[in-house]
Amino acid sequence: MRPIVRSSLALPLLLLAVCVPVAWILLSPAAAAALTALALLEIAMAADTSVPMAGIAARIQHPARRLFLSVGLVLGVLAMRLLLPPTAVAVTQAESPADAAAEAVLQPGLFAAHLAAARPGIAAFGAVFIWLVFSEYLFNVERTSRRAWLGRVEAALARVRFPRAAALGVGVAAAAVSVALADPSVRGALAIGSATGIAAYLANKVVAAWSTRDGAAGWKLHLHAATVVFERGLTVFMLFEILDGSYTLSSTSSSPGLNYLEEAAVAVVGVAIGAVFLARLTATVNAERGLKRLRYLKAGAAYVLGVLSVLLWASLAVPIPGGLAGWFGSVIIGLALLTSIPRRRSLRNQDPVAPAS
Repeated sequence: MRPIVRSSLALPLLLLAVCVPVAWILLSPAAAAALTALALLEIAMAADTSVPMAGIAARIQHPARRLFLSVGLVLGVLAMRLLLPPTAVAVTQAESPADAAAEAVLQPGLFAAHLAAARPGIAAFGAVFIWLVFSEYLFNVERTSRRAWLGRVEAALARVRFPRAAALGVGVAAAAVSVALADPSVRGALAIGSATGIAAYLANKVVAAWSTRDGAAGWKLHLHAATVVFERGLTVFMLFEILDGSYTLSSTSSSPGLNYLEEAAVAVVGVAIGAVFLARLTATVNAERGLKRLRYLKAGAAYVLGVLSVLLWASLAVPIPGGLAGWFGSVIIGLALLTSIPRRRSLRNQDPVAPAS
């Protein structure tokens, strides 16, 4: 996997090498330093999400896959990272989206307070939505042939008779428990967020199914790709904006010497560089068929989503440490990779089987 990562880093690092001097000259040394830090952080986080992205890219119909891996993925990550937090604040605070976006840049402290107030409902929405996405793997909704990574328990869950009903039932039960255990002041927000998450997931699946029905082609395939981008963009948003409590446009506010326009410019360019790396790494993993060569990598990618949904539900009751929220995906993907490598080595060491005469 190291050559894959190295080849994918070439363009993002080139963009960073070009943009940093430009920021230094046109803005300030502080802007250049902030851009470097933010872009490197985005690249590090993108490495965690590339494997799940590759798994989703494999589900997209071939004519739309190239557009998804080039333009759609970058735009989707940018939209979720930069626009979804102001949208959430606009809905919960009854503001216009423009006012919420201006607040994020001009008044980051007030925006952070508003986002924190909206957080319980958003987390409930994300927890049930991401659980339902993860349950597609856990309960083997598509009934694909695979070897269970976690042994007999996973194999048994993959054979349940009504997988979609099981996934929805567990999601509703977990949401109900989270509402019952929550503080009475936020129970209404949690209930609405959970119900909206279920409705959004079902609507997303209806659109995806319709867009690929009867050999659909053209713009419908791109619509299907958009549903996949929405799933992954929402996951990235929940992981890096809600669990760790930071918002991209506010993350550079502590850098000395930057005004709000410089902060916005640095944030947009930094996120864009990270998104380009994510798109290239995902495309490379998909082209190299990494998910087929490493048989448990897809399982690890799925369990990243499962753990994220559990952490989101848990975060409604107890604080989640930032380190755990930010890097648990690396541990899961690493374990999946390590448990896949011995098989590859053993296959290489085996003598070729002679064809029957």
